[in-house]
Amino acid sequence: MQAERAGVITPDGVRLHVETAGSPDAPVTVVLAHGWTCSTRSWHHQFTGLPGVLGADGVRVVAYDHRGHGRSDAAPAGTTRIEQLADDLVTVLDEVAPSGPVVYAGHSMGGMTLMALADRRPELFGSRIVGAALVSTSSGQMTSRAFGLPARLDGAAAVVAPRAMNLAGARMEKREARRAAVEAEVKAWRALASTRLRRPALKQLVFGKKVDPAEVDVLLADLEALPGRSFSGFFEAITQHELGHALAVLDDIPVEVMHGTRDRLLPPRHANRMAQLIPSSRLWMYPGAGHMLMQERPRDVTHRLASLARKAVS
Repeated sequence: MQAERAGVITPDGVRLHVETAGSPDAPVTVVLAHGWTCSTRSWHHQFTGLPGVLGADGVRVVAYDHRGHGRSDAAPAGTTRIEQLADDLVTVLDEVAPSGPVVYAGHSMGGMTLMALADRRPELFGSRIVGAALVSTSSGQMTSRAFGLPARLDGAAAVVAPRAMNLAGARMEKREARRAAVEAEVKAWRALASTRLRRPALKQLVFGKKVDPAEVDVLLADLEALPGRSFSGFFEAITQHELGHALAVLDDIPVEVMHGTRDRLLPPRHANRMAQLIPSSRLWMYPGAGHMLMQERPRDVTHRLASLARKAVS
């Protein structure tokens, strides 16, 4: 199926890249939101797979690039915040899916975006957003080794991977200390993305067992194209993310929490905590899978989203 591409302009003038598939008259829209350093391409299996499972007339699929990612415009100074991404999501919904039920699937930072929206606009849940998938994400409590960067990846990578500092779990006395910690983490990530170490180190850190090399290429391409402001700004926003209280809003809609048991960026404890905070949710753990669950277990994630879409119209 040929994807349709369009641009949505946010109130502050940022053009967001949007892709759609399926009939505009479909009874339900599934919105796919990617994670930090990624793009719509991380959802490529679900973007094409959902119309195949539900029929081209049975679902409309919308995928978009966050500001500062993929083919969207760069994020202006001061806008690399999760709350801003929640406002951008509202713009996408208003422009591309202004009516009808919506199932939202958020990976990593994309899941955090939904939590920020629940905190800011709880009235949208149950009325517009009628189902949600939280994929390899977290509601907060980012303690040591923010976003998973280990002190050692291998003998060579230790040269470029400084020991992670506690960014969000402790209250640092000086803002300069927090900034230095963030810069150290970002420097290590950048080193992994720009040296000969990048493929083995990133594969070990981000993916689980037996990953298709083509899926690693997708992440590498997105990571290399990411602007520096998006890299560091959204990294810091993630370390400050703490919205467990907002999950109460999601308890009134069907929610699927999906996580890999070998996720090194956001360990499985994050999924367990979210499932506890959303008692009505269903928790799915995938043995051997890493952080890029929709690329590593594409059929499972697609069918979980299809199930949510069916519930939305039943």
